Amino acid sequence: MQFSMLWPSRRLGTVVGLIALGVLSGRVTAQVQQKNADEITASTGIQVYKQARCYACHGEQGFGGVGPSFRQDRFLAIGDYVIAQILLGRGIMPSFAEALNDEQIAAVATYIRDSWGNGFGDVKADEVAIIRKQLSTEKTPQQPHVSASGQPRQAPAPPSGGQPPGQPLPPPNMR
Repeated sequence: MQFSMLWPSRRLGTVVGLIALGVLSGRVTAQVQQKNADEITASTGIQVYKQARCYACHGEQGFGGVGPSFRQDRFLAIGDYVIAQILLGRGIMPSFAEALNDEQIAAVATYIRDSWGNGFGDVKADEVAIIRKQLSTEKTPQQPHVSASGQPRQAPAPPSGGQPPGQPLPPPNMR
């Protein structure tokens, strides 16, 4: 009688143990999958960094050169800023909006935000898509002297009554 009463409890203990093991293994599996996804993003980020030749201006080790240094740069904490810089370019940095897709931009942004003493976290492709869409609806040419068609804009006419260009203004008591 005693054995038959123990058997159900052992069976119940085994079932509970298997359930706990399953839950634990599910968590472990999720952690392993997340780690693998992080490693894939990091390896993809460094690949994009190299293939897009970011290192040519920012350095292979993020020290900068022609472009700014990425080492311990607090501006990299602003994910939208990083995404916009990659999409738009600035100064001598070209726009990568046409050259890189959202996943590639997210990967390289994550790479620079988490390398060289930075720990600012991941950038997701859907974040890049949102910023790309916002920037595409705000069509402003990067060069204000060039129209959207690529043709130079006409210089504005001087205000009426103004001095011709290159002529000095008369002294204030003679105006």
